[in-house]
Amino acid sequence: MAKDLFIARLKAVPIFASMSKKELDVVLRQADHLRYAPRHTVVREGEPGEEFWMVVDGELAVQRGGQEVARLGPGDYFGELAVIDSTTRDATIVSTSPVELLNIDRRRFWALLEGSPTLMRKVIIGLAHRLHEMDAADTAARLVKSGEAG
Repeated sequence: MAKDLFIARLKAVPIFASMSKKELDVVLRQADHLRYAPRHTVVREGEPGEEFWMVVDGELAVQRGGQEVARLGPGDYFGELAVIDSTTRDATIVSTSPVELLNIDRRRFWALLEGSPTLMRKVIIGLAHRLHEMDAADTAARLVKSGEAG
């Protein structure tokens, strides 16, 4: 798959959104390109998470408590916060078809950021945008639940 497509997909991830094409190419060079068969467990709920994952091709199921709660396909991603701060996975992700994934582990990600204050600043800006989006969604959900929206 073309490098430009990988870069475009990374650009859609909030923590990478403010990076230039050249900077995203540097990030991309830190990624592993992996392929898995159907029914492969990529991450398991409750286990430590240390990687960012992007779906290049194929489909995966997101399961919580053994129940499927969502599907992921090309361009979707998960673990964008785990690559920054160690936490346990809140879901199990299982391939439902042959899949191609990009993976960046925390060690390589932090080495990249520590070597570039500019990239570090852009990731922090991306995190701030992500927090604002989550806060807005949480506020909207509370308003709907309380009947105040509308």
